[in-house]
Amino acid sequence: MSVRSSQEDACEEVKNEFLGELQRMQICVHGLINDLTAISGYAQLVQFRPEYRAIELPKIIHTVEKSMLMLRECIARLQELERKYVGPRQR
Repeated sequence: MSVRSSQEDACEEVKNEFLGELQRMQICVHGLINDLTAISGYAQLVQFRPEYRAIELPKIIHTVEKSMLMLRECIARLQELERKYVGPRQR
């Protein structure tokens, strides 16, 4: 019975880790959608009001850089889970 209990505990731990990572990924995706919406708005301002270019282009660049960092962090966390539970990739 103790072997089954430890197996159940291990499964529960993996499930909780996966659910926690899934929640973090949802937050990341939500943040990326928000950033893409902002980038779209800034770009439309520049497109239709070229005089805003000097104001809006730095915002676009900052938001893109922030989004790229967020995406890289998400990918790194997923790769860590893959290494931990799947093992190295065969090339």
